[in-house]
Amino acid sequence: MEDEIFNEKSVEDYLNSTDYSEDPHYVPSLFALNFVNFIKLVNGTEGESHKTPPIHYKMLDTLVADNDLDVINMCHRGVAKTTLMGEYLFLYLAVYGEIPGFGKVPLAIYVSDSIENGVKNMRKNLEFRWENSEFLREMIPTIRFTDIRWEFNNIDGKRFIVKGYGAKTGVRGAKEMGIRPILAVLDDLISDEDARSATVIAAVDDTVDKAVDYALDPELRKVIWSGTPFNAKDPLYKAVESGAYNVNVFPVCEKFPCTEEEFRGSWPDRFPYEYVMKMYTKAAKKGRVDTFNQELMLRIMSEEDRLIKDSDIMWYKRSSVTQNKRRYNFYITTDFATSEKTSSDYSVISVWALNYNGDWFWVDGIVKRQLMDANIDDLFRLAQIYKPQSVGIEVSGQQGGFIPWIRNEMMDRHQFFTLASENNNGAEGIRPTTNKMERFNVVVPFFKSHKIFLPEDMKQSVQIKEAVEELSLASPGGFKSKHDDWIDTVSMLGCLVVWRPSEEIALHRDPDSNVWETEPETSNSNIDSYIC
Repeated sequence: MEDEIFNEKSVEDYLNSTDYSEDPHYVPSLFALNFVNFIKLVNGTEGESHKTPPIHYKMLDTLVADNDLDVINMCHRGVAKTTLMGEYLFLYLAVYGEIPGFGKVPLAIYVSDSIENGVKNMRKNLEFRWENSEFLREMIPTIRFTDIRWEFNNIDGKRFIVKGYGAKTGVRGAKEMGIRPILAVLDDLISDEDARSATVIAAVDDTVDKAVDYALDPELRKVIWSGTPFNAKDPLYKAVESGAYNVNVFPVCEKFPCTEEEFRGSWPDRFPYEYVMKMYTKAAKKGRVDTFNQELMLRIMSEEDRLIKDSDIMWYKRSSVTQNKRRYNFYITTDFATSEKTSSDYSVISVWALNYNGDWFWVDGIVKRQLMDANIDDLFRLAQIYKPQSVGIEVSGQQGGFIPWIRNEMMDRHQFFTLASENNNGAEGIRPTTNKMERFNVVVPFFKSHKIFLPEDMKQSVQIKEAVEELSLASPGGFKSKHDDWIDTVSMLGCLVVWRPSEEIALHRDPDSNVWETEPETSNSNIDSYIC
């Protein structure tokens, strides 16, 4: 029984399993349907600015889930979590007095980052809703508000009270009307400034685990905690992974960057592909993709946790290599998937140029979801263009059949190239003997010594966007990106036996002998000053 309730999953697990495709079998709970209908009654003829997204129904479903767990909603910015789980929920309870299947809620507490910010804003928003809704003024004839106490008296003479608290100051004196609070709504407990303070984070932890938990009624109780995390030390982040809550994790879309055809978002009516692309492009131009990942994709990576820093990635002008191919030796690394479904891994082919100094330049390649025959076509196309010294093909598991297939294609196409070998008893193909993380750690020094270059003029391409995302979300504990397929191709560089091209030496023509020769070496010996 305990294993069924405490289902521990990492935030990455939740994010990687996000699925916003239409589910023809999904039916919202009766409570969720009635709640959304209540919202429409509140707003009257003016209505809402956007359609109600499926994720709002799912958040409401969780409130009446058939278990005793509290609720966490980890959501991206702008998803109206405070509006839904704060404003409308309090107004719903003021009108109806209970959550179906849970019980009556005469007293609740609201905890936000501070009284001056979150609590006072909630008061203003509740007052605005009441003042501008004919339905609410009819159903709740009387309200009495101070900054930290909001009292509603409904048409049936029932009273509902909410008391506001700041997360840093704790929760004391919550009891009223001779009872303890039944419901606690926790909302964005950490501010931008607080996220950098270990002391504040510890205080917020205490507020949640000690003050709030033990302030509620011991029998009939419910905690609803909503927010957007700032970093992996955020109490919300840790609570999601604890397994002690019913958890909803809603990033703005399943995956980004992606094409418009692949895009599946949390709220397409409010956050269409154009908006997400605009925010991503803006963040990329400012060198702040991490903020995009944090605020919209919910993927958190502190600078200290990053294996590859932004400064570790070098950039170059692609034409400087493609117009001087003779100066480089080319190698191709691959990571093939065999499905074109949108939920599948990518197939990745990377073409690398190696110079005499041991620098690696990513020159060309693909990042696509496609069938294996298309992968073969792309491999031979790129091999024809760049004439690689060797091509790395992994042969573990079902991939062992790729080598004979490629060999047959060489004969049919009359196009030949060398297939690299490692840990495969001398046979063609690369057979990994360690896990992905260990293989990537072999090439991390390449980045630290500034030996890996990406083409600056391809920053907006699918290939380089995916590369940068995967690299920026690589940590000592594993890969936090949704995919690690591009990283697998850079890891394969550590498996190749390579040789560098010769250094180019400048020649000059001797006018006396009409012979081309190298420049004579100049001597810097101290004795030169004494020799005439």
